[in-house]
Amino acid sequence: MENKFSFRTLLLLMLITMSIESNSQIRTTASREEEKLTAIRKELHSCPEYSHLENETAKILIKYLQETSPDKIYSGIGGNGIIAEYSGKTAGPSKMFRCEMDAIKTDKGFEHLCGHDGHMTIMLGLAKRLSAGRDFPGKVYLLFQPAEEIGEGAALMVKDIEKLGLVFDYSYALHNNPKYPLNSIIIHKGTYAAGSVGMELKFTGASSHAAFPEQAISPSDAIFSVMQEVKRINKEKNGFTDFVLATVVNVEIGEANYGVTPGDGAIRLTLRSFADGDLGKLCSEIEKFAQKKAGENGLKLAISYHDRFPATVNSNLANTNVIEAAEKNGLKILYAKEPTRGSDDFSFFTIKSNGSFFDIGNGEGGADIHQPDYKFPDEIMIPAVNLFSEIIYKH
Repeated sequence: MENKFSFRTLLLLMLITMSIESNSQIRTTASREEEKLTAIRKELHSCPEYSHLENETAKILIKYLQETSPDKIYSGIGGNGIIAEYSGKTAGPSKMFRCEMDAIKTDKGFEHLCGHDGHMTIMLGLAKRLSAGRDFPGKVYLLFQPAEEIGEGAALMVKDIEKLGLVFDYSYALHNNPKYPLNSIIIHKGTYAAGSVGMELKFTGASSHAAFPEQAISPSDAIFSVMQEVKRINKEKNGFTDFVLATVVNVEIGEANYGVTPGDGAIRLTLRSFADGDLGKLCSEIEKFAQKKAGENGLKLAISYHDRFPATVNSNLANTNVIEAAEKNGLKILYAKEPTRGSDDFSFFTIKSNGSFFDIGNGEGGADIHQPDYKFPDEIMIPAVNLFSEIIYKH
């Protein structure tokens, strides 16, 4: 009985020792992975480049991607964009994962104060996982997008992607967020980011000497009326299904000449909404009002649109994959109370695929993105790689 007890005790001790050694090896491997990714992020951080100028950034990315032996690397997509393609062992849906390449412009020049250096590093960490094993269904595309900060890169990439004949069944992207607990996953049901468009209304009449304003056809009354109508729409919001907002961003009337009554002018607005149908209706309402005022004042009216972004709308299917992967990795899931009012050009991917754009928490209390004291937390990189890996290998 004593020998039997001793044998069981010895066996238990051996199992405990093996478990400790195994866990120690796992921690060591994870630590080495984090150290390597941190070094890569610092390399990218030291090479900030503005939109459409991401030449050296692209070289660094291609260098590391080539080490992971993708089936194909597409470069020069939408400018300096890159797509790395990896084929799985079995048939299945194609999954695209996006990150951004560009830095922001500051008084000091160009700086990575949005975390794009970290987002790119997460993708490179994911590429390393893919190089270690292709036991997943379908194809995986890692997409490195240029010119995200100015909202031009995605639309340009989509044009080239269509020429290449690439199709994404699912599209995923994340963004770090300093307003939430570290490594929490913030899910937006439905709309992630508002759709928006810039509207320009140019009124043309006739000028006169400032001593005879009655001889002019001035745009002043029409422009002031549009400003008042915008205030009314923002306050009442009648007839819209969800959030809408019109913001006056610029007004020009005549010129800085004290001897001339103005004969032309312009008002420029940014219109946004959480639903694309509402955005179309908002544009139509302001157009009709401006045309009415132009007619009443004997003015010609020219209307043009700029910087159009559809709403970024998440798919329930893609969101579910993210939620299940987060749960599997023990990450806390939070649900956003409402979409973000700012637009994002990831919308050009979500309108063509089942997409999920979500946030990952930086830890509360730090400086917000684009602020001088902003710091990207390296602690979110491995959890993000694990989450994306789970989506690739399990869904």
